[in-house]
Amino acid sequence: MSIPIGLQLYSLREDATKDFVGVLKSVAAMGYAGVEFAGYGGLSPEELKTILGDLGLRVAGSHVGFDQLDKQLDEVLSFNTKLGNKFLICPAAPRELLADGGADDWKAFAHKLSEIGAKAKAKGLQLAYHNHAWEFKTIDGQHVLDIFFANVDPNNVMAELDLGWTFHAGVDPVTYLQKFKGRCPLVHIKDFKQDGPQTEVGTGDVDLAGIVATAPKVGVEWYIIETEQYNMAPVDSVRVGLHNLKTVLQK
Repeated sequence: MSIPIGLQLYSLREDATKDFVGVLKSVAAMGYAGVEFAGYGGLSPEELKTILGDLGLRVAGSHVGFDQLDKQLDEVLSFNTKLGNKFLICPAAPRELLADGGADDWKAFAHKLSEIGAKAKAKGLQLAYHNHAWEFKTIDGQHVLDIFFANVDPNNVMAELDLGWTFHAGVDPVTYLQKFKGRCPLVHIKDFKQDGPQTEVGTGDVDLAGIVATAPKVGVEWYIIETEQYNMAPVDSVRVGLHNLKTVLQK
């Protein structure tokens, strides 16, 4: 069974603030199989579920900030259960941790997310953590991200590896993905030029062919395109990215 392609709606954040439902309609028309949320456009879970059903879109997941996961978890779980979402993703560690957290701080954060993940699991949801390039700094010779994942409960906190940011940090995304067999149900697909800026998916130097060859072997359930910097209108950028990723998948 082929892995479906979703869009992280943050990619179209400016358009979404003006017409959230219109963005969902355009994403469906492009041919995306699903969406990953980063906010819900002020709609209730029941309204969203109906709209998605009408458009033939599935929920790939939802990014929810750590502060909200920590302080409003019951509300988050209730909303996403009603929405029919399976995956909750913490999009980043707290800023102070990213700035100057030591190994013990990252271990404490891992244990905290594991506790949150256990509560999510009890409600039928799976928590995951999404990386940027920052987590590939080293402490005592280890990537921060490796320290983090070595200290989470692997059942309660899985990975949403952002393979573009991994590449941008100077780490081979294919090799890194191979380390997460059974622990990485979601991957973010974005593209960068080598030692350069972010660009449309399929127009940079990230090894998309290697990624799509590896993803089924490690248990990836969704490819999720996310583009945050563009060489064209955002809506055109994510359309081009979808076309290019599908082209690689069809080879």
